[in-house]
Formats: sequence, structure tokens, C-alpha cells
Amino acid sequence: MLQWEFAFQQIWQYLVVLVRTAAILSTLPLLGGRSVPNRIKIGFATAIALVVTPVVTFSLPKNWLEPSHLLIAISTEILIGLVLGMATRLLMTAVELAGNVMGFQVGFAVAGVLDPVTQVETPVFGQLLMMLTTLVYFAVDGHHLVLLALGSSFQMIPPFGSHLSAPLLTSVTEAFQQSFETGLKLAFPVMAATFLIHVGLGLLGRFIPQMNVLMTSFPITIAVGLLVLGLGLPFVTFVFQNSILALESMLWNFVQVLGHG
Repeated sequence: MLQWEFAFQQIWQYLVVLVRTAAILSTLPLLGGRSVPNRIKIGFATAIALVVTPVVTFSLPKNWLEPSHLLIAISTEILIGLVLGMATRLLMTAVELAGNVMGFQVGFAVAGVLDPVTQVETPVFGQLLMMLTTLVYFAVDGHHLVLLALGSSFQMIPPFGSHLSAPLLTSVTEAFQQSFETGLKLAFPVMAATFLIHVGLGLLGRFIPQMNVLMTSFPITIAVGLLVLGLGLPFVTFVFQNSILALESMLWNFVQVLGHG
């Protein structure tokens, strides 16, 4: 009888780990996109949960079988997974912001392509930056940081043990602020170059009123924008790599806030 109860408790512990694991993996770049079949996502989450469950030690409370407690526990696990995964998602949001700003400044705002990951129309610059930064993300083992945060979260935030408090809102606000700052840093070279081009063409239009500045500016800004982006790819990679390295402290901050409240 005790063996059956122990096995039953182990199954529920695995399911709790699986829920949090699936919530975090759903936010990862490439894997969390709609282009990846659901059976692959489920299989990947199931495999990781099988690996994580034996090394995770936590005990379920006495009243954990009550429907209300189970509902609260599952909802909390999903929330923890989404909060931890949000840090990674914000990195991709910063790249999308940079791509939108670059495309608008250069003149590609009217030209977009369908992103197979998000299933929405994104600028050409945004698609290029997304492919580049996704490769950098996996090249510097950014996904390992997320998996490390997943394992550490069960030590700091056991099931039924999370706390939602005011510091969590502050941490989330700071994460959004850093994402916006990263996006502007990525777009700054193209923004600066196109700004100088627009100022120069504006002055030229004042001196030569017969000149069609609008039609003349498109090929110039596009050419300069592509040139600056090509020359600035090492800078983009450097900024994004530093953001990934800062992801560890951000994830650890979220784990501490959720665990201690």
C-alpha cells in the first residue's frame, strides 16, 4: 500500500515538474514558435521533465489532492514558467523592436514578410536580425541558462510555495526597460546614419527647391542603411551577446523574488 502511495506521489511530482517545464520551453526562441509541431514540443518537455524530476526534491502538502489546491498549484506552476521564460522572450522582443525601427528609418516599413515563428508580418530587417540573434542565442548557450533556471527554481520555489509580491512587479518592469534599451542599442547605428541622411537631404532640398527630396531619399537611405547594417553586424552581435550573459542575473532575480516574496 505504501509503495502505491509513493508511486502515486511520484507521478504527481513529475506532472508538476512537467507543467513548469512546458511553460518555460514554450517561450524559448525557435522551439516555442508555431512552426514547431506540438508533438515535438510535448516530447521535448516530457523528456526534460523526466531528467529534472529525479534531481528535484520537494514534498507535496497534505491537502494537495483537493481540487482547489490542485488548480491553484497548476496555475502557479504555469505562472512561474511564464515569468521565467519571459526574460528570454523579451530578448527576442528587443530584436523585433530594433528591426521595426530600422525598417521604418530606412523605408522598408511598407515591405514585410511573414514570420513563420510568430505568424505575423515583420519587416525585412526584423527577420534578418531574428535569424542572426537566434543563432547567437544558441551559440552562446543561452538555452542552457533557461534550463539552469528551471532546475534552480524547484529548489527556491517548491510547488505551493511561490509568493506574488510587489518586488515581482518591479523586476518585471526592469526587464521590460532593459528590453527596450537593448532594442534601441541594436538600432542605433542605422538610426544615426539615416538621421544624418535625412538632415542632409533636407538642407539640400532647401537649396534646390526643384529637387524631389522624397523620391531621391529612398535609394540613398536604403543603400546607406544596408551598408551600415552590414558593417555593424559585429556590434549587433556584441550587444545581443551581452544581453544574453545578463540573462542569468535576471533569471536568478526572478527566482529569488518568486521564492521569497
